[in-house]
Amino acid sequence: MLAGGGVAVLPTDTLYGFHCSIRHIAALATICRLKGKRKGEGFILLASNIEMADGVVSRWPEGVRQELSSIWPAPLTAVLPASRRLPAEVVWRDSVAVRIPAHEGLRLLIRRIGEPLVSTSVNRAGGEPLRWISAIRKTFPGLGAYMSRRGSGSRYPSTVIDFRPKAPVTIRAGRYRLE
Repeated sequence: MLAGGGVAVLPTDTLYGFHCSIRHIAALATICRLKGKRKGEGFILLASNIEMADGVVSRWPEGVRQELSSIWPAPLTAVLPASRRLPAEVVWRDSVAVRIPAHEGLRLLIRRIGEPLVSTSVNRAGGEPLRWISAIRKTFPGLGAYMSRRGSGSRYPSTVIDFRPKAPVTIRAGRYRLE
């Protein structure tokens, strides 16, 4: 369904997320419409492994690939220089936000699809992320798939760190604590 251009709600290692394949821009537009997200607001790309992350990054700042290889999979999103091959809709100011999630089933799904998934929290822009699959289905009916985990989703998003400057900058504090 995702490989064919659908939108799914999936659990991650952080929040429930809207997901679509990176190459299906119409699905990405659907997510933007559902959320009320404006053009230019960021998305996270979820990769199954570091080699898949290589495909969305134009160049790794010195030592960053090795550092992230020792951390990922984890609820840590890295902002890095974007590959020129990426769709403009997922690039913000020549950067890309990428993560290898610590949710084994999600990594397996991404690996089977063979390309990164676009991900963003399940909520309306500016609202609190929805944590229960029943509330998600009621608020956002008619999507291609809804996958649940037991209980509610996490209350915390991923930590977002910009690794482009010489000294990394925390953009958003979240579930991961960088030492």
